Amino acid sequence: MLSIAVTYRIATVDIAVIVLYLAAIAFLGIYQAVKVRSAGDYFAGGRRFNKFFMMMHALGTGTHADDPVNVTGASFQHGLSGVWYTYVYLLVTPFFWIMAPFFRRSRFLTTADFFRARYSHGLAVLYACMGVMTFVVTIAAMLKGTATIAEAVSGGRVSQMGAILVMTLVFVAYGFAGGLIATVVTESVQGLLIVVMSLLLVPFGLHQIGGFSGLHHALPEHMFRLTALEELTPAWIAAGFVMNLLGIVAQPSAMEVFATGKSEFEGRVGYTYGNMIKRFCAMGWVFTGLIVAAIVAQDPAVGGLVQQHRENAFGWAIARLLPEGFTGLMIAAVLAAQMSSLSAFMVAASALASHNLYRTLLRPHASDRQVLLVGRFAGLVVVAAGVLVASSLGSVAQAVTLFWGVTTLTGVLIWGGTVWKRANVPGAWAAFVVMLVLWATLGPAGKLVASHMADAPLWLGQFAGPKNLPALALRYLPVGIAVFVIVSVLTRPEPASKLDRFYLLITTPVGQEGRLTEAGVPVIYAGETQAHPWETKHPKLVHWGGFIVTALVCLAVLGILVGLGQIGK
Repeated sequence: MLSIAVTYRIATVDIAVIVLYLAAIAFLGIYQAVKVRSAGDYFAGGRRFNKFFMMMHALGTGTHADDPVNVTGASFQHGLSGVWYTYVYLLVTPFFWIMAPFFRRSRFLTTADFFRARYSHGLAVLYACMGVMTFVVTIAAMLKGTATIAEAVSGGRVSQMGAILVMTLVFVAYGFAGGLIATVVTESVQGLLIVVMSLLLVPFGLHQIGGFSGLHHALPEHMFRLTALEELTPAWIAAGFVMNLLGIVAQPSAMEVFATGKSEFEGRVGYTYGNMIKRFCAMGWVFTGLIVAAIVAQDPAVGGLVQQHRENAFGWAIARLLPEGFTGLMIAAVLAAQMSSLSAFMVAASALASHNLYRTLLRPHASDRQVLLVGRFAGLVVVAAGVLVASSLGSVAQAVTLFWGVTTLTGVLIWGGTVWKRANVPGAWAAFVVMLVLWATLGPAGKLVASHMADAPLWLGQFAGPKNLPALALRYLPVGIAVFVIVSVLTRPEPASKLDRFYLLITTPVGQEGRLTEAGVPVIYAGETQAHPWETKHPKLVHWGGFIVTALVCLAVLGILVGLGQIGK
């Protein structure tokens, strides 16, 4: 029987690796502060990033340490199907290629600007408030993931709050000073470490259990199927796909990761294929979960911490599979995954708070310098709130599905306002209120209220929790969309001049800003205005050809995962 020594220690060389990494990344980020000369530089990086920086930005912003914690834990319990906690985005990835140009052409600084241009100031403020709250939840989930890893690696000996505070101080230092420029530059380094984090455990784990054949020998056949009998069922996967297709456009960080490249093509390639790198990283997380499951199956005595909570599996594997030096590298990689996302979210949250709340509600004539100053300090407040919320989350999976639900509430309004000219302000408000009430009472908020009531009705919080995702989505999304359509049709349409300005803005390619000036369409922030020659000469081929190519690549990725699962069978 396989036996793994139970040791919880970090060698001096590991500590040296971690300290060196933190010092280097802090210096690299803070140094970028000299390039920040305006709010546009701070919030959007001047919209001048190339394809490499955009890919690293997408990878860094979209990959958090809670991803391997969640996927590895789900794979430990359910097998290969655990990948769907991130592969629901694989099904959405081809649509990234289609979405990117509309974000870049909008010339908005935040998604709240969309709501102001398409709907009203009131809905823009609503989205800004929702966006800030979403960032608080997201930051809390990421810090919860870090704390979970710290606890598992150290066997509970390392203070969760201590690990959180050290990491927070570093990313706040360079994010506060250098904004999005510092974030993207540091992500170019941290993106490489994210790949290391994702794949490093697999070869050490396979060596321990006797390769892929040992994996199949230790685990039952159902662990190598793409769907599970509970939780990760086909209905769950379908619900996750629909929710993320609707919600991806409403993620508060979407504007900066889609629209900060120097052309539309940079946005397409950067976000689509930066996330494609993450799809390959997810294979490492899945097989790490399978390896931990195999080790525990061969010797149940060593898996006490993992059996207490599946989300301890990733940190457990770090503590037991890696030799000295590699443990420090892995922890540095985990910090890289967190800090790259956290700094990006802090900057995006600061843009919402300063540009869409401070300037809109308090100081409409605030100077660029005042907005920049308020934005920097608003980011600190959002991070502090995230640190406080992190202590109340039950699991990373709970936080992830909570995030999916929140983003659909405004995502429906963005999709509707983009593809349907009849969508109007009353319809948007009615749909949002109905969806919010149904989602909250039948889901997470209702569950929280019911837990404090002696005789709570059965329907209150009935569909809360990750396992009930399909049932909850089926009860609030169709109703909300129907209300959106009915109210919009029965009430007065938006003024034609307002709609004409909006649609001219989002359909005018980058590099043709003169058309907007002649038509009197206001531009919030253009940044770089050069067009990519491919998109100028072959727009339809780039648009639809790129979509088809991306869809084929996604199918190939899924095929590779299935093929890897059959090795050694």
